Amino acid sequence: MSSLRHLIPRQLVIADNEYLTLLILSALLVLAGIVDYLSVNFSIRSKRSSKNTILLTGLPSAGKTVMHYQLSSGKTVETVTSMMENEADVVLTDGKAATHVVDVPGHERLRFKFSEFMPIAHAVVFVVDSSTVSRQTRFLAEYLYDILSDRFAQSERIPILIACNKSDLLTSFKKERIQTLLEGEINKLRQTRSAALDTQDSEGNENTFLGFEGKDFSFQDLENDVEFLECSAENKDIEGIKDWMASVSL
Repeated sequence: MSSLRHLIPRQLVIADNEYLTLLILSALLVLAGIVDYLSVNFSIRSKRSSKNTILLTGLPSAGKTVMHYQLSSGKTVETVTSMMENEADVVLTDGKAATHVVDVPGHERLRFKFSEFMPIAHAVVFVVDSSTVSRQTRFLAEYLYDILSDRFAQSERIPILIACNKSDLLTSFKKERIQTLLEGEINKLRQTRSAALDTQDSEGNENTFLGFEGKDFSFQDLENDVEFLECSAENKDIEGIKDWMASVSL
């Protein structure tokens, strides 16, 4: 304790009672930590108080976090699978207010967190790895189905951009092929999910039949505007993504 005494303001030092002095110091440190925590969380809640938010979603390794850093700082960074959301205010158009962009974790146990942000989202970018899409079509379709059938996506007709990332790779599929694969897989999913139309899932979202009954699924049949765009976040080729985000921003 004597070694820490010089760090304590003289007014707080209680003579002949080092333990009580240490207790006061500890209480002050805890109080400072609480104030800092509340300040940070108040700032985050303020950003989440309006619908000026765009979500970046998708499976792990699709390139969401790389894209997020590109949008927020213009830098390319090495990333690992995110275990929590990344948030940043991004100026998409000079002279206009920044847009709150949230990179939602793609891990299977965490991707449900997108539903927490849907009440304040006005657009969603669903990032797809164009080079592995043929091996992940089922998982992509399931996640995309959850987003498209979300009650806020439905009621607000939130626009969706399917960002076909890594389009520069030789093994990548073109956006038209990716659209065909996803439509075919969602068409199959409707058969297994239609039985649960009157139930609610663990997030409280109503299961919705996408498209028209008796007709193969097509993104064109949705009330949401769904677009496909090729890009390469690793090569900083995301101007099309940024332009789309700017076009749908408030």
